[in-house]
Formats: sequence, C-alpha cells, structure tokens
Amino acid sequence: MTLIQSENNNYEEIREKFFSFLLKRPCTEKQAENFLLRFCSSKISEQDINSLINEAELSGLIDDLTFAKLFVEGHLHWGNAKIFYELNSKGISRENINTALEESEDEISRAYELSSNWKKIGISDKKIITRLLSRGFSHKAAHEALS
Repeated sequence: MTLIQSENNNYEEIREKFFSFLLKRPCTEKQAENFLLRFCSSKISEQDINSLINEAELSGLIDDLTFAKLFVEGHLHWGNAKIFYELNSKGISRENINTALEESEDEISRAYELSSNWKKIGISDKKIITRLLSRGFSHKAAHEALS
C-alpha cells in the first residue's frame, strides 16, 4: 500500500507519533482519528489522516470489534445499557457492540452474581435493584437477579 504524503508536512514524524500513541493502549478508529485531528490536523492532510488510519487497521492496531469485546470483558459489573452507551460514545458501531455483548456472559447472570455478593453483606433488595439499574442493567435482569 502506498501512503499519500503531502509535500509540506512532517509526515514521518506524525506517523511515528501516531503509532506510538496506538501502541500505548487500545483505541477505536474514532479515538485514533480524533488524536490525529486534534494534534496533527494543521500539519497533515485529510488524505494522509485516512491513509494512517487505514494502515493502522491493516496492521491490527485499530480493531473496533476486538476493542468492544475487551471492553465488555473488563466491565462485567455493568449492564448492557451502560456498556452500549460507553462503546457507542467511543465510536463503536451498533453491530460491533451487539456482537461483543452476544459473546459475553449473559446480563442476568452478571446481575445475579453482583446481587448475591451484595445480599451476603446485608444490602436490601430495594437497594440492590437500585444499584443494578444505576449500573445499566435492565429492569428484567435486576428483578430476575433477586429471584
């Protein structure tokens, strides 16, 4: 793949800075694009930004589906609604979010595990439901977790 380079910019320096950013932590395509727009937009063309994003995707440094799956795995104490909201705000597509949620532990099972732990320490059912709802669990999951 040939990268398009504007004539009056520091393309290689920006490329190095961009890939260094990507290697520090996983990020979404939207986050990567925002990084380039925020820190490099005056020094690089839109065509070069698209080229860098494409290169990062081809190399596997940007993969929204994998990001979504890892995010879900790391937030099992949240309900599907909150997970969906957070991933959507990071630019993950509805399709990728749904795939990641489908492959994760069932929301009701997660709610049940949390509610069991809270019951053990004496938290009332009413407060457990409130906590589950505030964490983005559905009403159905919150009520079934107490059954």
